[in-house]
Amino acid sequence: MLCAASLILSVALADAPAASSAEERAPARPRRSSMHDYLVREAPRSPRFLDHGVLAAGVAVGAPHGYRLAVTVGLLDHLTIGATANWLPGQARPGWSPLLALALFRARWLSVGATYFQLLYPTPVIDLDPTTLSFQRRAHYVMGTVSFSQGWLSGGFDVGVARGPEADPFAVTMDPINQTPIVRSRVGAGLHVRAGTRRVGVIGQVIYPFISAELALELRFGVFERRARAQRSAL
Repeated sequence: MLCAASLILSVALADAPAASSAEERAPARPRRSSMHDYLVREAPRSPRFLDHGVLAAGVAVGAPHGYRLAVTVGLLDHLTIGATANWLPGQARPGWSPLLALALFRARWLSVGATYFQLLYPTPVIDLDPTTLSFQRRAHYVMGTVSFSQGWLSGGFDVGVARGPEADPFAVTMDPINQTPIVRSRVGAGLHVRAGTRRVGVIGQVIYPFISAELALELRFGVFERRARAQRSAL
């Protein structure tokens, strides 16, 4: 009995290192963080919000600003930051303005958030018409935005506050040609639509009360995007 027990014990001790070495040789499974899983989930193609790591460059034409160039980048699927440049008629230098968008909710077909942007105007024309504005204008918009997406088409509406200079109707002046500006806050609203793929799209929008309408061509590039890498690895 003693010899049999010793034999069994020696066999068990001989097998133990082999098992542990086999466990050491087994490759460890890669751990995916919850942030990675979130950034590769299915998200809508939004006119207002960019995916994480996506850089967008666009050129727009419209009124009253003529045309503008824009560059934006998306961070964490919720924050979009960038800037626009306008070479407006009568100005020696381009007019710069920031672009900000914060997505509060992004699902498969719905995006809800807020945006901030500015509307730049050309230099006023010097004339003798008292009905045309004689001062430089720049309007600020803070808007809540809702977008619906289905395939290659997405669009929605904006509602918020617009603040900008207007001619003071109660100003007391001896010069009827050069109006006195007054800054006012008014209810703002707009409509937007985007048609295209995740990389190339055409965006149209109109806004009120400082009325503007434009059509933009936008190209999007995956600079440090995770969603595109996940889709390629799944193929």
